[in-house]
Amino acid sequence: MKKITTYISPTRVHRLIGELGLTGIKEIKVVAYFKPLSEVSRIELLCEDYAVERVVRIIHEVGTTGGLPDHIVLVHDFKRRPLNRSTVGRRMGQLDE
Repeated sequence: MKKITTYISPTRVHRLIGELGLTGIKEIKVVAYFKPLSEVSRIELLCEDYAVERVVRIIHEVGTTGGLPDHIVLVHDFKRRPLNRSTVGRRMGQLDE
């Protein structure tokens, strides 16, 4: 399993999430960062190894605004950790591990 992290323009987030949902991705985490003169959204998701190329292609096609550079994609191995029952807070999904 792979964890994919991408940074894109906030104007592309909703369309990208819709396209990624069509691939069978069930959990997508979005965090938006706003600074003066700068906005970026970080999207994290998990996918099976066989789907990585397809997901990255969708991110490149849908997540870009046409300017360079306007997005970045990082792919890492993801290993599930044993559930820690003493963790404070609410775990929303596998991406919160």
